[in-house]
Amino acid sequence: MAMVDRKQVVDILEEDGKTSDSTIAAMLGESEEEVKKVREQMEKDRIILRYSALINSEAMGEEGHTEALVELKISPERDFGYDEIAGRVAKFPEVQDLFLMSGRYDLSVLVRAKSMKAISQFVWEKLAVLDGVVSTQTLFIMRKYKEYGETLKSGEKSERLVVTP
Repeated sequence: MAMVDRKQVVDILEEDGKTSDSTIAAMLGESEEEVKKVREQMEKDRIILRYSALINSEAMGEEGHTEALVELKISPERDFGYDEIAGRVAKFPEVQDLFLMSGRYDLSVLVRAKSMKAISQFVWEKLAVLDGVVSTQTLFIMRKYKEYGETLKSGEKSERLVVTP
């Protein structure tokens, strides 16, 4: 029997993390045991980091958190470049995602907290004061229309008035 193609398993799980080993096996024409072995090894090797659900909080009527993109302009450290400061930023629990970017800012940080005030406080008390941070720009996420390839729709109608000249 040929070895299960890890890339094919990953592609299936990226599309739907709830897909069972037996379903993946049927899709690939492999045994469930082989698929399970490959999946478990990828979890052990940290290729598969976690399984999670994408929740449309707005459709649930929840307003439990606020998110913002915080752009950081930093002065890279000698012998470490951006990695050292990125490692410090990544340790904060408010930081959901962290990327090295090209362009005007060096790091893009997705921050999640209970309110705009909490995010603002996090930026001025924790991020802006880190050694190597030259400047910050905070962009609050006001509404999500699409996330991870999924269009987020709610049945709610806009309360905007139609304005015509």
